[in-house]
Amino acid sequence: MDSTVIPDIITDPASFNADAAFWIHAAQAAIRRYCGWHVTPNVRLTGFLNTRGGTVLHLPARHVTSINALTARGGRSLQYAYDPDTGLVEILSGVLPVGIGSVSYDIEAGYDECPDVQGVLINAAKRAASAPAGMVTSQSANGASASYDVVTLMRDEYAKLNPYRLGGMP
Repeated sequence: MDSTVIPDIITDPASFNADAAFWIHAAQAAIRRYCGWHVTPNVRLTGFLNTRGGTVLHLPARHVTSINALTARGGRSLQYAYDPDTGLVEILSGVLPVGIGSVSYDIEAGYDECPDVQGVLINAAKRAASAPAGMVTSQSANGASASYDVVTLMRDEYAKLNPYRLGGMP
């Protein structure tokens, strides 16, 4: 039997402070989780992509401002065409290698300004900070159970975030 002890997310609740910065970070995490990437600011991102071969791949970001390098396993530079509307990259020089981490990327992506996303962030953080137990997401009467979500995005906020959301991966 494994005797590993997993630490608590909040190690000392007595000293934990759910201040404004905490709620901003919690709302930011909810937005980034929904969108599937960081959205803002524009930053350099590097990493590896899994591929199944073929000629199309999806970068892990929208609003890519620069593709510095796309490299296949073994160091072969990939020639590509990028479609900023879909976030898809078409490989023009052969096919993609197959496997986990078979393509490395070095890109710059993100919006310098997106006040609509910032508005969603501020509203969600304010709502979460003012709800003592979070928003009720489900409830049952006789079983006396309730589920709470600390940072809940509203329907109109999802609609505002949809243009920033990553599409399906090919």
